[in-house]
Amino acid sequence: MAGGGAYLWESGDVVTAADLQTFVQDQVIAVYANVAARTAAYGGVGEPTLAEGMFCYLSDSNSFLYYTGSVWSAVDTSTDATKIPLSTVTTAGDLIVGTGASTVTRLAASTSGHVLTSNGAGIAPTYQAIAAGVTSSDADLIIALQVFS
Repeated sequence: MAGGGAYLWESGDVVTAADLQTFVQDQVIAVYANVAARTAAYGGVGEPTLAEGMFCYLSDSNSFLYYTGSVWSAVDTSTDATKIPLSTVTTAGDLIVGTGASTVTRLAASTSGHVLTSNGAGIAPTYQAIAAGVTSSDADLIIALQVFS
């Protein structure tokens, strides 16, 4: 079972097969040639079962993955500070907005019918309700709806 915790071994301790499995084997990063080799290593008769928190390395793609309890998910090993983390956006329709000083934030999708509005230089844009008196016959509104719908 992955996540057995740490064990401080002392001279003279007897290491059982269960100890070895729980405190050593289940907590290392297993290396596999590819996804097929990893898949073949789990779940069969006499093979270990997957447990949430397990990690593996796939040699063919040079990628680290962790098991969520239901699927294998990639670990972002990027050290490139110029890349925007995928976790910045969480919902369909989210936008990435510059906040200054080489930083970004998430602008959540808004209510249907709202339009993206500039608040001036140095201020993040926001979604706003369509201004009173503006109708769909106004050319600016039609362009905005075509761009943002």
